[in-house]
Order: sequence, then structure tokens, then C-alpha cells
Amino acid sequence: MATTPESTPRLDFEYVDAHCHVDLFPSPAELVAEANAERVFTIAVTNAPFVFDHTRSLARGSALVHPALGLHPELVHSHGRQLATLCERLEEVRFVGEVGLDYSTSDHALRAEQRRVFDAVLEACARVGGKVLTIHSRRAAGDVVAAIGRGSPGRVILHWFTGTVRELERAVAAGAYFSVNVAMFESKNGRSLISAMPRERVVTESDGPFVRRAGEPASPRGMRAVVELLAREWRLPTGEAARVIRTNFESCAGPLELQPEKRHE
Repeated sequence: MATTPESTPRLDFEYVDAHCHVDLFPSPAELVAEANAERVFTIAVTNAPFVFDHTRSLARGSALVHPALGLHPELVHSHGRQLATLCERLEEVRFVGEVGLDYSTSDHALRAEQRRVFDAVLEACARVGGKVLTIHSRRAAGDVVAAIGRGSPGRVILHWFTGTVRELERAVAAGAYFSVNVAMFESKNGRSLISAMPRERVVTESDGPFVRRAGEPASPRGMRAVVELLAREWRLPTGEAARVIRTNFESCAGPLELQPEKRHE
């Protein structure tokens, strides 16, 4: 029997991991299984288009783990030629990431190339429509916020935001959401930024395996710990904080429905 929009069941999830490098874990299949068991909606970001198909294969069969098509700014110098591939394949995905800018480099030519690639990604997303982007902005928050504010690339989640409070306010005005991980609570600046984030714009992330806690890489199964930290910040029961984050994510990503798995040739 055909599934109609009215009869399409909504996804059942308890937690959100809006930014996880699933393909970089030693046992990614186990990670996907854990995300399913713990009921964590997980965006599996990729660092370049050539690894997208592998990540999609890891997520196949999971209603909760969704691959994202990305081109990390730190890989623009080596994989920038794959920009065309990313733009051509946007129709296949709902989620885009990891993309953005990273000014850890002092090479101004490389920064300019990052901006060219990022602008092209944003323009392509705006043209196709309906995308949710998870965006990197290390030491480049001002330029990232200016870029997302120039058009309508889709829904934007600023991953592990480390800019100034003023830049955060500008990001809020541009409609951005923020994904928060455990590492952000370990610094004074991170805690002050979390405190300044509007509660209705916050979701959770692991950024695993790059973020570590107690010597282990953060992962989707650790999202309850992030929720507990946010609950303490917001002075809410943990269950209520989890509900707020789910509501925020659904507001950002749109209807999250259990769709039949699509075949990709």
C-alpha cells in the first residue's frame, strides 16, 4: 500500500547529534548501531565529497543516521576541485556539512579560496533549496555570519561556535542555530557563549571522534551527558531539556518522517 503524507510515521528519537564524523571512528558500523539503540538522530558529516558514498553506505538501513555532503575548509587546498561534485549531488541529500571557513591558517590566498568555495556552496544550496547546513567557523565567525546573512542557503547550524558574543548575536539575527558539545563546557569562553545562546536555537553534537571525554571519543551515545549540562545551565529537568532540543532540531530541520529507503544507482 502506498504511503501518503498523512500516514507517513514521524521518526521516534530521544536525542540529537547534529555533527558527528561517523566514518572516522574505528568501528563506524558499531557507532550506527549505538545511535539506533540509543535513539539518537545523527547527522553524519563528511569532510569531502569522495567519502560521501562510503558514509551513506554506513548509514543505509538506519532511520536515524543521515549522511551529509561536505567539503571541510581545511581540505579546500587539497580537495577543492571536488566542489563541482558537491554542487551536482545536492539533490541527493537533505543535510550538508561539514562546510565553512577556518582561519587557523595565516595564508591569505588559502583563506580567499575557502571563501570562494564556501560562497559557491551557499549559492548552490540556496538554488536547490531545502537544505540543513552544519557549518565550521573556527577563527572566522565574522566572515561566516556575513556569508550566511547574504542570502537564503537553507537552515544553518553553527557547529562548535567560538566567535564573540557580538558575532553570536549577528548569527541569531541571521536565523542560525548552534550545536553544542561537551568540550564547550570546559572553557570559560565556551560557557559564556552557551549562556548567551537563545535556548530555542540550541541543539547538541558530539563532533566525535575529535572531541574526547574521559579519554574516549565523544559519540551519539554521549548526547545525554550534553543534555544534562544544558539542563543545569537552563535550570530545567533533564527530560525537559531533551524535549527542548528535540523541538529545536525539528524546527531547524523541518518534519522528520520515517521515509522508505531510497535506492541510489
